[in-house]
Amino acid sequence: MVGHGSNEPHHKEVVIYLAKRLREEYDSVRYAFMEVCRPSIPEALEATVKSGIEKIIVQPVFLTRGRHTEHDIPRILGLSRGSRGGRVELFGRRVWIKYGKPIGKDERLLEIIRDRIREVKGGKS
Repeated sequence: MVGHGSNEPHHKEVVIYLAKRLREEYDSVRYAFMEVCRPSIPEALEATVKSGIEKIIVQPVFLTRGRHTEHDIPRILGLSRGSRGGRVELFGRRVWIKYGKPIGKDERLLEIIRDRIREVKGGKS
């Protein structure tokens, strides 16, 4: 899980919460941040690779595509421009990286937005 990072503590808390919930379903889930917060992406990758994991899925926790999701994160992962995965050399080991897309347009987001609107309106209607 890769978040942007922020001086606002809530941002980090959300990414950590999501990672903890995913640990209920997957063997190993780590989180990292593009900037400001730690661990950084390289720090999390190093810990992951050194733990012996050879197949890594990196999921950006970003709402939309942008410079970070399309250029910066793939570059840090060692992926070629436009690639969503491949075998890369990280910290002296060859590992498989698969890189997910940001959340983007997804009908499931509408239900969350509807809930937030109902909260502001003062209940269901």
